[in-house]
Amino acid sequence: MVQTSFITLLLPALALAAPWGGHWAPASSAAATTETAASSSEAPAVTVTSAPASSAAYSTAVAEPTSTSPPSTGGTGSKVTLKNNCDYDVTYDQLCPCGSSDGSGTISAGSTWSDSISDCTGGNTALKLFKDGGSKPMQFEYGLQSGNVWYDMSFIDCVSGSDDFSQCAGSAWSMSAVGSCPSYSCSGGSECCIQGYCDPTASAASEQPVGACGVNQGLSASSVDISIELCGA
Repeated sequence: MVQTSFITLLLPALALAAPWGGHWAPASSAAATTETAASSSEAPAVTVTSAPASSAAYSTAVAEPTSTSPPSTGGTGSKVTLKNNCDYDVTYDQLCPCGSSDGSGTISAGSTWSDSISDCTGGNTALKLFKDGGSKPMQFEYGLQSGNVWYDMSFIDCVSGSDDFSQCAGSAWSMSAVGSCPSYSCSGGSECCIQGYCDPTASAASEQPVGACGVNQGLSASSVDISIELCGA
């Protein structure tokens, strides 16, 4: 009788000791004691596991700009010089793949323009020349790769697939480098489609009209200068 009364008193006490929420399951008294002790020793409801997750997300966001950094660039000591022999001014846009010296301006009649040639991993610089008020550029391209300075002339935009070069800035164009390095020149017509690009593949030329000057000739790239002329002799 005493034992039955004791059990009757004990069961309500156990029921009151059970946690709310349905996560508690009957276990040995030792396990229940350990679980209760662990729960009471932890900080209430603030689990610090969320902090590393937000920290990782922040690190990823900070790292992203490195993928959009501009390509590396370095000076070679060489330069490109353009002489405008025309009796009119030309305007220019200079597009550099490294984004270090993009610019625009005017090259007056009879004046000279120059720029350094940079070793840029992003590609060649494009110098686009326009007649006053024109929108179709004649283009000179140059850059450095693998110890050679590369250069070419492009009429693609201003000749528009015909033999009419009247919309191109200048006339009697030429582009050359030092010594025995390749040189290109033309005054218009089909010859310019051999000496330069009139379409993206220079289909009229027996070989691509792109000059390479430097290690190919036993020269240092720093000693290779490029000369460009508009309205030459």
